[in-house]
Amino acid sequence: MKCLWLALGLMWFIPVVALGDEITFNKHIAPIVWKNCAGCHRPGEVAPFSLLSYRDVSKRAEQIQDVTARHVMPPWKPQAGHGEFSNGRRLTADEIALLKQWVTAGAVEGNPADLPPAPTFANGWQMGTPDLIVTLPEAVQVPSDGRDWYLNVVVPLEIPEGKYLKAAEFRPSNRRVVHHAVLFCDTTGKSRERDEASAGLGFTAITPPGNMLPGTMAVWVPGRFPLPLPEGLSMPWPKKADLVLNLHLHPSGKPEVEQSSVGFYFTDQPPRRSMLDVSLIDMKIDIPAGEKAFRTQASCVLPIDMDALSVFPHMHLIGKEIKVTATLPDGTARPLLWINDWDFNWQDFYQYATPVRLPQGTKVTLDCVHDNSADNPANPRQPPTRVRWGEQSFDEMSIAFLNLVPVRESDLSQLKSIPNQPIKLVIQSESSKSAPPADVAQRAAEALRKADKNGDGKLSLDEIIAATGNRESAADLEKKVAQFDRDGDKQLNLPEVTEALKSLGK
Repeated sequence: MKCLWLALGLMWFIPVVALGDEITFNKHIAPIVWKNCAGCHRPGEVAPFSLLSYRDVSKRAEQIQDVTARHVMPPWKPQAGHGEFSNGRRLTADEIALLKQWVTAGAVEGNPADLPPAPTFANGWQMGTPDLIVTLPEAVQVPSDGRDWYLNVVVPLEIPEGKYLKAAEFRPSNRRVVHHAVLFCDTTGKSRERDEASAGLGFTAITPPGNMLPGTMAVWVPGRFPLPLPEGLSMPWPKKADLVLNLHLHPSGKPEVEQSSVGFYFTDQPPRRSMLDVSLIDMKIDIPAGEKAFRTQASCVLPIDMDALSVFPHMHLIGKEIKVTATLPDGTARPLLWINDWDFNWQDFYQYATPVRLPQGTKVTLDCVHDNSADNPANPRQPPTRVRWGEQSFDEMSIAFLNLVPVRESDLSQLKSIPNQPIKLVIQSESSKSAPPADVAQRAAEALRKADKNGDGKLSLDEIIAATGNRESAADLEKKVAQFDRDGDKQLNLPEVTEALKSLGK
């Protein structure tokens, strides 16, 4: 897979500054800016100006010093100590100090020979050139005003034999009008039917038929950086499935057009682990005008041992604070995420540097605070008015999606017996598809334990006859035993008993 990480393949190292060294752009500052800023601050990207050259950076030197010292830039919202993330963009204290010293000393350019090779970017794609690019067949016409709307466009997607999806990067052509985008996989054909029955491009619906793509491939929001699925995870693409681009579009005040693209990145490796999504959502939102601290909450108790891989929080414009906490069975609180200055324009998908172990019985809780007062500068309604749950930009939401993997693949079957749970299997590993369900394996072990009178770990024909109560003749039972006696010893060991129960639907 041709994939670059958030540093965009730039392996810059900040040099140690010797005592008395003159701090220059070419030797000290360029590596910091190119690694942490150039991903957005370059032509064609979301930032309003470029920071690729000395001239670009020097004319904004004092502004850069100010926003980095206040941790406004690079944009990274999680509070330290509330989850350690692999895709963090926070500058170190040494880097911030180096920027300040450079500005204070006059923002010197330095020796051209000290300047590292300039960063390169693959056709604007943050993760490098995709293996496959799909684009809307025609541009969407976005009117100058009116309500937000949800447009669903069906795009056929054929993945080469032996390839699996590892990452997806969504690229809007016009960021001003795309509130967010969700990628769906539809195997039912219903989205295609609705698309063909609708006049013009696509069809309108808040949620189309099908399932969201798993994990980091599912959602694009402003401020997000794309990430590949973690190690051991990939998505098999079902044959004849349709890709559905679900676009939340909103007017900008003038007529606009949007023609989105999605880049897909492949791997040869099938999924070795299964992934589960936990959805924490509080829809009981009804915020009076002027309310400064309206609180919402949702929680879920994990029925099996799991490892948390990542978390994606989501609120709208008047969100102020969002926190996700895991309370372990012994009462210990483990912080998973805390953003205390929510900014709708800088949302992200937060992937843990190391999976977070959450044992069975852990309670995961989402807590949000919304500020619908006139003192909130992000409040789009001045004076404030009542705000409820809804899909429009001026409505509000409280959501967190957690991606988890079971510690033991055999525990997956336990989830099927728990009704109304916010836990959904989104990737099933190849090994768990062929393995017998955990309850069958458990019942086989229990049957063997009870019937194995001599304790040799196998069931002889006599032991099987005794266990079944002579309901069948010895000859008939002998024929059935032979069907599952893989090693030919005329007895059944545990795998053979498991296979027998599985085939009988026991």
